[in-house]
Amino acid sequence: MTQWLAVFAYPWLLPLAIVLIPIVWTDWARSARHPSLRFSATDDLLAAASRPSWAVRARVIPPILRSLAILVLVIAVARPQRANELTKITTEGVALELVLDRSTSMNNRDLVDHDGRAFTRLQAVKKIVEEFVEGGGDDLPGRAGDLIGLTVFARYPDTVCPLTRDHKHLVAALQEVESPPPPLREQEDGTAIGDALLLGIERIRNIERATPANEDFKIKSRAIILLTDGEQNRGEVTPLEAAEAAKALGVKIYAIGAAPLYQVYRGLLGNIRQQVPIDERALKQIADETGGQYFRATDADSLAAIYAEIDKLERSAVDEQRYYLYEELAYQAIPIGPVTLPPPLLVVLLLLGAEALLVNTRLRTTP
Repeated sequence: MTQWLAVFAYPWLLPLAIVLIPIVWTDWARSARHPSLRFSATDDLLAAASRPSWAVRARVIPPILRSLAILVLVIAVARPQRANELTKITTEGVALELVLDRSTSMNNRDLVDHDGRAFTRLQAVKKIVEEFVEGGGDDLPGRAGDLIGLTVFARYPDTVCPLTRDHKHLVAALQEVESPPPPLREQEDGTAIGDALLLGIERIRNIERATPANEDFKIKSRAIILLTDGEQNRGEVTPLEAAEAAKALGVKIYAIGAAPLYQVYRGLLGNIRQQVPIDERALKQIADETGGQYFRATDADSLAAIYAEIDKLERSAVDEQRYYLYEELAYQAIPIGPVTLPPPLLVVLLLLGAEALLVNTRLRTTP
């Protein structure tokens, strides 16, 4: 942001105009009262004196010009300046990688909100993550100052949006995330938590290398928000191995288990109530290892509350610095609204030149 205001480097010189201008008029008045030539008081001269010519009436112009020249000169000597106020905003934000499970179980419609509406796990996550990123009320003000990326996984991890501050692009990519379709489930379904975490860590490390230190954005902290509804059953890297890599790079992992405590299946003899298999022990371990936290969401409302809690734990810092660039105005044109005034020093020269021209031509006095 830039704005400007007029200031003077030496404002204490401005009262000089109050001292010098009266001297000009005192000198002019003295010379006007004491003519250089004396004439006998004849009737013709008295009649002419009662009808002063334009030249006599114009004798006041030179002191006016000189007074204006002194006024402008004093202003110029006081060094008028344009102070351009510049505001530099530096954001110390979070490099935040969202690591989201998209396995087939995320299609289970068992996360209910306070109005009794049931969502699939993936639907609930999409809605709440969008509010987390772009803002969704007092509890979720949005992450406008942060670099946020999105990695999804089932059997294999995939980065669908690199770390970016263009959150509209991120949200658009989030809404396109789906579980593996039936023809590809055998090849793509599964839960590779460790591999997904390792890919997210690599994305954060790469963005730090690519972000210049002198930009208006500095990475304050690094974090991963892992959301899953199951336990690792695919992949080459264990969650704990990935956590050790995250710890070495200073990346916190906030782990969320998103599923009801129990799932009900319809059996031959009635409904069967079975505990949802989330490896909470492993999720707690990776969170503790990296300085993060583990959360369990059993419905849509608790999931929203968890993201609100994480939002408070990882906040950006905005630093606003103001400074001024001073531009000398004494020798350059000055725009005032629709009018552009000539440089003050040029005005002084023009006024003094006009005075000299008048007193030596049309208003020349006889000694």
